[in-house]
Amino acid sequence: MNAHARLAVSDLFDPALAVIEKIAATLAGAGGALDSLRRVMALLGEIGLRDAGVARVEGRLLHGVAGRAADAPPNVMTARVRQFLARGAAGVLRNEKSPTLGAPIRMGEANVGLLVARVCGRPFSEGDLMRLALVANLLGPALIAARDGAGLAAAPDRKAIIGDSPAFCAALEEARRVAPTDLPVLLRGESGSGKEVVAQFIHDASPREKRPFIKVNCAALPEGLLESELFGHERGAFTGADSRREGRFMLADGGTILLDEIGDISQAFQAKLLRVIAQGAFERVGGVRTLQVDVRVIAATHRDLEALVRAKRFRADLYYRLCAAPVRLPALRERREDIPALADLFLARFNAENGRALRFNPRSKTMIGACGYPGNIRELENCVRGAAALTTGAEICESDFACRQGRCFSARLRRARRAQGTAS
Repeated sequence: MNAHARLAVSDLFDPALAVIEKIAATLAGAGGALDSLRRVMALLGEIGLRDAGVARVEGRLLHGVAGRAADAPPNVMTARVRQFLARGAAGVLRNEKSPTLGAPIRMGEANVGLLVARVCGRPFSEGDLMRLALVANLLGPALIAARDGAGLAAAPDRKAIIGDSPAFCAALEEARRVAPTDLPVLLRGESGSGKEVVAQFIHDASPREKRPFIKVNCAALPEGLLESELFGHERGAFTGADSRREGRFMLADGGTILLDEIGDISQAFQAKLLRVIAQGAFERVGGVRTLQVDVRVIAATHRDLEALVRAKRFRADLYYRLCAAPVRLPALRERREDIPALADLFLARFNAENGRALRFNPRSKTMIGACGYPGNIRELENCVRGAAALTTGAEICESDFACRQGRCFSARLRRARRAQGTAS
């Protein structure tokens, strides 16, 4: 038997018993389940459990429902939270100056939610854990009713960093170590492997987090337009330049700029880019005045820059400047353990955007994890959203996926490559 369960009810002082009785009456009374949960979170403060919140479990996602968790976007549970829920007992989630306590909310054998609260101004006791566990045992039906009746919460945060695999954790740790510095960062990885999300993570973990984060896809713009986009232009610099325009480097002053697909810029423009990265100096197109900016540069590419340098298509001096802090992001096939959590996240976004409550059936979840995903995370997201749009039931089945209908481009691409290899 759990140590908290062995505590006698007499160990609880009378005011706590009275509040827990009030909580039980609140949950059993008239009114909506969501309103009842909100009132329960407030009542917990009367027994010294402050900032209480409740979230429901959906696969690997936690959806904030009431109290301190209500404003949090649905997000993938960390390994620590999953392990905590698996233990099935009340305990300490974070042991800080004001410890955060947690208790799983169960229905039968399943964990359906998590109740959390803080103890402020005093050490927590076994009695605090027992009280939290007693309340958590009452919340299951209300939490299920709130899920069924209140619709879905807001879409999960687009900045969410998802992944517990060793390969991804190693890359993220490298990004975390370089984030506090001002070094240029070069993000390497296949298309769709999450370079933009990691660039945002580096900016948010840096001293520049309150300053702008500006993104530019260098491959999407021709050279003449790219120069104007990055450096700005003076009035009359070219046809249609009716007024002065600030460039992205000036807009990013004090902050961070992401130069995506850096391997696609021309050699002529590479020299201009080297100057602004090395000296923070540039001129607007059509201008003569040298401008100074303080900008941290994060570059990203899926290309083999070393091969481009050897072929004299990429300047070696720019390469060494950009490569001060290289971070390689693994392809999705190198981090298959993260596929279920990513799929849950993309389905939660689809549900929130479209007012649905879809879920994967077990066979479809297994099928998702077996794909090679040459398009990486971007392909996985498109795969999940396409299947969700096509399904007619409450669950996404294997037959809803494009690969089971002969419409998967990646599958056709792999077959073509195999055919080419056989022919040669």
